[in-house]
Amino acid sequence: MDNKTKLILGGAVVVVGAYFLMNRKKKETEMIADSPPMTPMTPTVPTAPTFSNSINIENSKNKSWVGIPSGERTKATALLKIGTIGSINGTTPCSITEFYIDKNGKKGAFKCEGQDYYELPGGSTFSF
Repeated sequence: MDNKTKLILGGAVVVVGAYFLMNRKKKETEMIADSPPMTPMTPTVPTAPTFSNSINIENSKNKSWVGIPSGERTKATALLKIGTIGSINGTTPCSITEFYIDKNGKKGAFKCEGQDYYELPGGSTFSF
């Protein structure tokens, strides 16, 4: 292949490349023009987790446990499991790590991960 042919082929490649580059920029401009106008982003505010179940809780004889009153034990036995994540009185996070089973085979108390001592006021709840 002589130099003249190489020069013609090289020029053709440059022309074709320039054609595609120009059309791509034109299409991008058309796509931007066709898109809806940008609206300002409104920041999202994180919300506190909401829980659909709750049980009444109380102080237990052993202060490292959260007691479950006898009237709530059937519900607690059916719904609570190790690993259940909830909140004590809506402020203290709790992930259940262990249960105390009463003489009737129902869950009578539980421990939360990282919590060693509980002083619960009357009317306390565990929401999960």
